[in-house]
Amino acid sequence: METPGNLARLSLALLLGAGIAGVWPALPAAVSQNQEAPEIKSQETTPTFTVRAQRNEVEVRVVVHDAKGNAVGGLTKDDFRLSDNGKPQVVTVFMVESNKAALAAKPPASASTSVKSAEPSEAAPVLAMAQRYVALYFDDLVVTFEDLARTRAAAERYLDSSMQPADRAGLFTSSGLEVLDFTDDRAKLRQALASLRPHPQTVPAARDCPPLTPYEAYLIAEAHDSLMLNIATWEVITCFCEGDSKHCPDAESRAQMAAQLAWQNGQGQSKQSLRVLMNLVRRMGSLPGQRSVLWLSQGFLSFDLYTDLDELIDRALREHVVISALDARGLWTETLGGEDASDQSILPLSGSGLSGGSEGPGPSMRSRLSMYLSAEKKVNEDVMAQVSHDTGGVFVHDTNDYDAGFRMAGALPEFSYLLAFSPQNLKYDGKLHKLKVELVNAKGLSVQARSGYFAPNQELRPEERTRREIEDAVLSQEEYREFPVDLETQFFKLKSTEARVSIMARVDARAVHFRKEGDRNLVNFRVVCTAFDHDGKLADGMQRDVELRLHEATLAHVMSAGLKLPCQLKLGVGTYALRVVVYDTDSARMTALNGTVEIPF
Repeated sequence: METPGNLARLSLALLLGAGIAGVWPALPAAVSQNQEAPEIKSQETTPTFTVRAQRNEVEVRVVVHDAKGNAVGGLTKDDFRLSDNGKPQVVTVFMVESNKAALAAKPPASASTSVKSAEPSEAAPVLAMAQRYVALYFDDLVVTFEDLARTRAAAERYLDSSMQPADRAGLFTSSGLEVLDFTDDRAKLRQALASLRPHPQTVPAARDCPPLTPYEAYLIAEAHDSLMLNIATWEVITCFCEGDSKHCPDAESRAQMAAQLAWQNGQGQSKQSLRVLMNLVRRMGSLPGQRSVLWLSQGFLSFDLYTDLDELIDRALREHVVISALDARGLWTETLGGEDASDQSILPLSGSGLSGGSEGPGPSMRSRLSMYLSAEKKVNEDVMAQVSHDTGGVFVHDTNDYDAGFRMAGALPEFSYLLAFSPQNLKYDGKLHKLKVELVNAKGLSVQARSGYFAPNQELRPEERTRREIEDAVLSQEEYREFPVDLETQFFKLKSTEARVSIMARVDARAVHFRKEGDRNLVNFRVVCTAFDHDGKLADGMQRDVELRLHEATLAHVMSAGLKLPCQLKLGVGTYALRVVVYDTDSARMTALNGTVEIPF
């Protein structure tokens, strides 16, 4: 239980934001002399970690490969040149992301974080807290049962052979069925994989009349391809009128109506696949550490979905999520006569098949349809190729070695670089901007980076920019200090299953840039304290905004004793990873620290 002394100390910390009594002994007198302008203002809120779609800063993840395809490290900001619509841009943010370093990251033994208990307890054990998250995203709306069976078996072998103690995996589907949140429980993952089934929203093309794929429907409904319409019309005559065109005067209109319906259904299915993937990326944005998605699909048409794709790519970059894709069809081969997606035996072997038809002499319907099917494979792959390329991942296709495919798609690049810039004189008109990233001295190296972005429709406000920077720091596991901060942590038992954790961030005031205004010294801080459980889920968090307007006497004490910024969390039994971010809102400098606390009751 908390003692009266502890309660008094905590109450004082909450009221003044000053921590232990005596840090600012001159404060009460100073406040009484000038009640209308207190030296300290403190406001506590709960951080929401919301994600914003609009932005006026563009992020680009870059992977540099050598001639053998290996990722290249050791580059600096000066090694890159970035242009927007042909105009050179100033890189304002440059980060190096190292896969090996992140996986091996552990709090240093000399860290200044200490854990003290109001009651005796054993030292907190060193546990494998979550550091990397792998989402297996099965596009069960479009994948066939045979392809799904092969990929889920390979996924199980991949998890058994590749998951490390600090890894968490989750299973997600475009249908929203058979979903499992991130966990390190292998039995639950195997059970979830075993329950996967295809869930198509539309009737397979082979059972339709005419049997149109989404691409074939697009050619008729949107591209107005007369050859494809001729094929579909013949299929209507064959399956409805036993091949007698005289009894099917409305065959062409039936084919057009069928194409329009198939195109609408296909677009709806494509939009849902992208929407669920977007939600998954948004979900992963609230997780600490490295985040990657393995997208298992046979692809789909992304015509008219360019804005959706750009928003997905932009969000993935902002949430530091790498998306890799694996074509679930494996080594795709077209059978004799082009019979792959539908039963083409109803088509004639030669000629147009329609007396007086518009096709005239030339290739047979079967050979023409074979060409369409080959083109469809390519356009279906485009969406997976673009998303993986632009987010720093890889696209694995044309292989039946699913085990090797999972290893390739599941491995984050050893080195990658995150560049950001703020476009000058940006017009908020939603138009496409072409990006180009080059190396100053390529020396046989190649660059993988997004090729463009769409301008936002409105400008990002400064407060939103600050909030995004803090959120990124909270959800990262990298420690960095732009000014000195030490942490002290205590916990107090509230009841048998809950404790209050008091976190004190002590800032070395000598490194703080105070602003002079009259007889006051001003600075503003935002402190965010968070705790993540064993699986990396946010257990509790709080945010405190502190406004300091110090007299000279108070400032002298602060310079000597330090500036103490407290926050408190409520946690249940277990071991938690602590993440504390102290942000100087005046100078836009930040310090982010890690810690661990165990609640043993």
